[in-house]
Amino acid sequence: MRTDEIRQAFLEFFKSKGHTIVPSDSLVPKDDPTLLFTGAGMNQFKEKFLGRNVTYKRAASSQKCLRTGDLDNVGKTSGHHTFFEMLGNFSFGDYFKKEAMQWSWEFFTKVLKIDPERLWASVYKDDKEAYDIWKDIIKMPENRIMKFGEKDNFWPSEAPTKGPNGPCGPCSEIFYDYGKDVGCKKPGCTPACDCGRFIEVWNMVFTQFDRQQDG
Repeated sequence: MRTDEIRQAFLEFFKSKGHTIVPSDSLVPKDDPTLLFTGAGMNQFKEKFLGRNVTYKRAASSQKCLRTGDLDNVGKTSGHHTFFEMLGNFSFGDYFKKEAMQWSWEFFTKVLKIDPERLWASVYKDDKEAYDIWKDIIKMPENRIMKFGEKDNFWPSEAPTKGPNGPCGPCSEIFYDYGKDVGCKKPGCTPACDCGRFIEVWNMVFTQFDRQQDG
């Protein structure tokens, strides 16, 4: 599939799930002095995540992003870029983990028709709810569900201990497995290995906390 086809399929899929399709925000945020450039699809929805000016409960977008923090990794990995589009679906006090995870799985396996055996998942180490959804509802084998700490599976990274203050929460990611003949080729290779066999293709951020100054 071409980029245009994937983008259109994503937006149409979430429109069918009751999401308002919201245009990409400016690459240079208008009303957010904390950001030099828009680096994520959720940036334009910060106020809504805090319960302010909630004019719709569900949104989906294809956001133009620029990440200066990734520059040193561009060209060295298959998963870092400078300018890119981030497809995103968002809920403001409406659905939560179960629906988000089921829809991500449905989009990959039913719409894009990706082989389920090629997909792995990760959850934040303390997020039993997300782990159980992968295991009991989506029926992913437990050996393909990884538990990672706050550096890898919390947004912003390491927010519980280091901040910044504001909306944050645990993540659940989906990885595509290129196969045992790619990367380090070790029998026990998992998404925890950075050999290139696995690439992150979806990150669900469960924005359930509002971090305060006292942590």
